[in-house]
Amino acid sequence: MGNERNTEQIVRNLLRDLGYYDDKNCVIEEQSSRNPRIKKALRNASKSGSGVGKPEFIVSFKDNTELIIIVECKADVSKHESKTKNQYSDYAVDGVLLYSNYLSKEYNVISVAVSGETEKELKISHFIQLKRAYVARDISDKAFLNYDSYKVLFQTQSAPLKDSELIEKAIDFNALLHSYSVPETERNTLISTILVSLQDPIFIDSFYKYEKNFDLAKDMIEACKRVLEKNEISDERKDTILHEYGGILYNNKFIKEEIKKRGKTKPNTILKDLITDLRDSVLPFIKENDFDILGRFYREFIRYAGKDSKTGLVLTPTHITDLFCELANLQPDDIVYDPCCGTAGFLVSAMKWMVNASGNDVEQWKKIKQQGLIGVETRPDMFTHACSNMMMRGDGKSNIYNDDCFHDDVREKVKSHKPNKGFLNPPYDVGIAGQLEFVENTLECLVKGGTCIAICQMSTVVSSKRDVIILKERLLSSHTLEAVFSMPDQLFYPIGVVTCILVFTAHIPHPQTKEVFFGYFKDDGHDLIKHRGRIDNGTWKYKKDKMLSLYINNKTELNLSVTEKITAKNEWCAEAYMETDYSKLSEEDFTSTIKSYVAFEFLRNNEN
Repeated sequence: MGNERNTEQIVRNLLRDLGYYDDKNCVIEEQSSRNPRIKKALRNASKSGSGVGKPEFIVSFKDNTELIIIVECKADVSKHESKTKNQYSDYAVDGVLLYSNYLSKEYNVISVAVSGETEKELKISHFIQLKRAYVARDISDKAFLNYDSYKVLFQTQSAPLKDSELIEKAIDFNALLHSYSVPETERNTLISTILVSLQDPIFIDSFYKYEKNFDLAKDMIEACKRVLEKNEISDERKDTILHEYGGILYNNKFIKEEIKKRGKTKPNTILKDLITDLRDSVLPFIKENDFDILGRFYREFIRYAGKDSKTGLVLTPTHITDLFCELANLQPDDIVYDPCCGTAGFLVSAMKWMVNASGNDVEQWKKIKQQGLIGVETRPDMFTHACSNMMMRGDGKSNIYNDDCFHDDVREKVKSHKPNKGFLNPPYDVGIAGQLEFVENTLECLVKGGTCIAICQMSTVVSSKRDVIILKERLLSSHTLEAVFSMPDQLFYPIGVVTCILVFTAHIPHPQTKEVFFGYFKDDGHDLIKHRGRIDNGTWKYKKDKMLSLYINNKTELNLSVTEKITAKNEWCAEAYMETDYSKLSEEDFTSTIKSYVAFEFLRNNEN
């Protein structure tokens, strides 16, 4: 039987050789600490389940009071780490991660697990857990480091997860599921289920133990149920969501023990691999119960899954959902309604915008989340995505309904909330007139003077079809058209659709003498980057602020904006009224414009 004291002596020698004992900034303690903060954090951290936690070594620093290093030792290298990481008394990694979880309430923690009685057989693992982080992150170093190296390690590892990293992870996950022939719609539901289940600490600590995929999937659904109940999701919504998630239990791609890939049969580890990867690569960046990173990852995942038209997903880019908030001059007391909310992109942006505008008023935050956000989504799967997306963004109590926004009872229910802002991206498969009907329906649900902003196909404002003209006449007879913005042709890349943003004021008939603002917003400062989509090239804020200034002040500027009186029979777009600076045109511009026009006419003539 091994002697753990030998392992501890090796650690003392390492600390001495690396200069810890000679450094006046370092405080090295064993088993217990005199530091009140450390004592408080470890008072219930015993590996046996009750009592004080006692790491073999506790290293704190006078010049860096937010960083702490802890070491846990085992003599036997076979007791270095368990599969489940929850056998705290028996394994070095399991024990040090338990201590880390408690100490991270107060500190940024570097945890070191050491096993072996000789330097030759010594095994070392490192983990870092940021203060108030949800879980620890495994790092690659296999040798003990000096204090300066740990400081550098902490600085590099504590950087927030970048959007580019989330995009890469989303692409990788989609590629993996595609390689197993998992359809796009199933991918979205699977990832949603995993992300919700990973908000349950019990599931995080237990999913390793399942040998059978069905048992793992079943426990994952149970974890989702616990998370939904914790977030006080209503029974009706909870049942709809769990019904969607429950489809995984009958999907052989996830529950069978073997799967075919490229004609070869292999063990089916899809589910466990995805859970493990997300747990290790994303959860460490999450602070306490702030799951916004999961929401951001989820959005990127469904954006790439949605590149296949079969999903029916057309996600409005984030910079555009944020733009709606500015166009509407959104305020903390506003009530925002989206009649076709999809995955809740507009509601997420509105919630964040209103919360930020509320400063540190926690009561106002609660009011926003409980009363200020209303959504309707007819598809159960999209409804599920919307609810889980909002929940990951810190809001499980939005008034989101799985229903048809045109039904009278739904309209009355929405009206009872007295929304004064309407944001929508209507489904394009309903045709030109159908999109305007969504706009009209939204306007009718708003209070008088409310603002409705919609992003629709350009054909809705330039078509001369009779049913479109009739709808435009109805809109102008009851509501005021404030502005129309012509948006970039590739805004929804890779889906080829030309769009515009319409801004209306509800229940105030359009004055005949009113000059409508038309913005030519074809350049939004985003470039198309291979494998990443449209990315801000650094000029978006400047160009957005410029366009907003012109709109707010109703100003005309060459090649950017124009104001014009309109009727239902006019084309509602800047291109119809703007003067062209011919001195800057080239032969290439002429050729490009002709090609764009031919493509536009082809699309318009094939609609409806």
